[in-house]
Amino acid sequence: MIPTLPVREVRSALDAGDWDTAASLISTHETELRGAIAAEGSSARTEPLLALLCAQRTFLEELKAARDEAARALEQLGRDHRGAQAYLGAGGG
Repeated sequence: MIPTLPVREVRSALDAGDWDTAASLISTHETELRGAIAAEGSSARTEPLLALLCAQRTFLEELKAARDEAARALEQLGRDHRGAQAYLGAGGG
């Protein structure tokens, strides 16, 4: 049986900033998936694998969007910091 992608658990770990747990969950899922594929061999049904692939792609897109949002926030923070430093350097504070 193909294991379910632990999206909710990984998301919770990421939201809590617990990167080690998130990585461990993904690693454990990969190990379980490899074991399931090896156990089923050539008799594995493709539908569950395709469903898992779809779930993985959806989650990956979500992670990419979060990464891009974080990058934009960091860029804005950098601009704000440089602006504040310029203001202070010009005698504004």
